Amino acid sequence: MSIGVLQNVLPAEALTPVESLESLIREAKDGLSFDRTISRRFVHRASVTEVFLTDAAVAGADRFLVGAQLPRNHALYRPEETGQCDFMLLVETVRQAGIFLSHRYHDVPIGHHFIFKALSLRISDPAALRVGCGPLAVVLDVKVVTPAGARNPRRFDARFDMVIEVGGRECARASAGVVVIDGVRYGRLRQRGRAAETAGVAVAMDQGASAYGTGVGSAYGTGVGSADDRGVLRPVPAAEERNRPFGAAEWRLHVDPTHPGYFEHPSDHVPGMLLLEAFRQAARQTAGGAALTTLDADFAVFGELAEAVAVEATPTEDGRVRLSATQGGRVLATAVARCA
Repeated sequence: MSIGVLQNVLPAEALTPVESLESLIREAKDGLSFDRTISRRFVHRASVTEVFLTDAAVAGADRFLVGAQLPRNHALYRPEETGQCDFMLLVETVRQAGIFLSHRYHDVPIGHHFIFKALSLRISDPAALRVGCGPLAVVLDVKVVTPAGARNPRRFDARFDMVIEVGGRECARASAGVVVIDGVRYGRLRQRGRAAETAGVAVAMDQGASAYGTGVGSAYGTGVGSADDRGVLRPVPAAEERNRPFGAAEWRLHVDPTHPGYFEHPSDHVPGMLLLEAFRQAARQTAGGAALTTLDADFAVFGELAEAVAVEATPTEDGRVRLSATQGGRVLATAVARCA
């Protein structure tokens, strides 16, 4: 549904600006379709089964509505013990919405590279996200914030602020900051790291690096042995153990380029979603297994596939968990999480 179509349905009688806007927005939300997904190309997915967005509508200047259908279960995203949908499934939906809106409404060409600077998600109403007898129909009310002035045709900067609703009921808020660059700039940015990681991955494959779900065996969210192939945290090698503050913990990130979920398509760096999943699992273990309700993450630099990544978690006095991912002394990403 387009904004032009929506404007045609406004009543002829005079309404206050607020009434007109709210009526328009509500009708746009009700008109979103959940019958089929959008093209996988618009969300950078190789498989159509990994696409969760279904529709979108313009709702004003730099405001958009996005429909998404969240599956009851998924190879990576499974209901929490509390019965609500997987926290990371919402994160992935937010990620897809930002990419899709950039391509569809801001003329970012397919093939440009998205670099996420920050991503946050805060669940306010877990009950609204409870998994029932069917998939969840979700509406994302998105405000796109871009820098003032003329746009650089080879670069796009934006922040996507989102209100997430289920059945007209607000249940979460999210924000994602991105920089999008063309292939030439991306190649220059990655040139130094690519040679090292290519050699490292080739050696790992030659030495029989374990496929996803085998190897050391870390359970999703717990860090102990399990058949759950979503686990991405591994114990720190004995030779690398060190003293840490009371309550703090450290792991090594399990990076497996053959994993069909975390590496749904080839990547020349450690995917941001893999780092966020590591933060989720580290936070849950630090908080005694409670489900994640808030995550505020910032990304600093790319992580190379050939080098070890350390994941650290430290509980705070106010009940939050501070997290970091480092590689060779460089901070890749940091986050603050809360579990409940």
